[in-house]
Amino acid sequence: MSFFRRKKTRGRRPSRKRRNHHLLEVTATAATTRRRRNQKILLHAGEAAVAVGLLVFAWIGIRTLINSQLFTNPKYQVRVIEVDTDGVMTREVALAKAGIKEGLNIFSLNLESAQRVLSSIPEVKSAHVERILPDTVTIKIEGRTPVAWIAPRDTGEDPTSMETACLVDASGVMMKSEPFSPGHARLPVVYGVPTEQWRPGDRVELPELLAALELFARAAERMRPDVILRAADVSRGWCIEAWGDPQTRFKFGLHDLPAQLDRLQLIMTHVGRTSRKIATVNLMPERNTPVTFQDDPPVAPPVPEVVKKKSKR
Repeated sequence: MSFFRRKKTRGRRPSRKRRNHHLLEVTATAATTRRRRNQKILLHAGEAAVAVGLLVFAWIGIRTLINSQLFTNPKYQVRVIEVDTDGVMTREVALAKAGIKEGLNIFSLNLESAQRVLSSIPEVKSAHVERILPDTVTIKIEGRTPVAWIAPRDTGEDPTSMETACLVDASGVMMKSEPFSPGHARLPVVYGVPTEQWRPGDRVELPELLAALELFARAAERMRPDVILRAADVSRGWCIEAWGDPQTRFKFGLHDLPAQLDRLQLIMTHVGRTSRKIATVNLMPERNTPVTFQDDPPVAPPVPEVVKKKSKR
């Protein structure tokens, strides 16, 4: 039995050694893996730091090169400025608003900002600013063309002297009347527009106003006989009352203006063969156009019939 005990004792000792050996191997493998992982992290971090340093160095070098070749190079200083203001403003005002002057570096100019500032002026329809290397800048401004005056009501005053009157272009954009041009005094006027609701540079979105402006433009093209319209009243909203002579009034609808002008020319041609003068014409009906004449007697109001009461007997 002692023999068997020795065998069992001897059989257990090698297993303990093997377990300790495996434990040491696992511990050594984990430490090696951790050490290698840390080495890789440090290696990648070092590579990233070197790459960032190279990028920063390259950026500084490129920026220095760009500054020396473009932004600080006297070759690219603005020496020539060509300005076409279309009569909207003076050269000095245009340059001041655009922020452009001689001596500035041509690449430092913010062309988009200059165009935006110039285009925001009510009298300017469009603006274009361009750089031409190495030292030239061009500014081209297209001004709005006023086609009529607008005013809230007809007070009998000259619209050029009315504080509430403003100029508009063909699209209905309001403009200031300064600087005043002698040609503005000959423009037609549209009454019935509440100008206090808008500011210069705003577009007046009134269908009756746009129709009146179109009516002026189309009437100016009519000849034989000429259709001369100098004023219009759109206060009613649904029609246009226009006139060249205050004693002769024409009523137009807002739509189909060419057909209404055709009817007016036919009437004027027919009446022109006589000595009579037109007082009013309502051109809104397509047939049987109502016409009155200045020498017609005033129409008396209808006299109400008097109903006699029967006397009681």
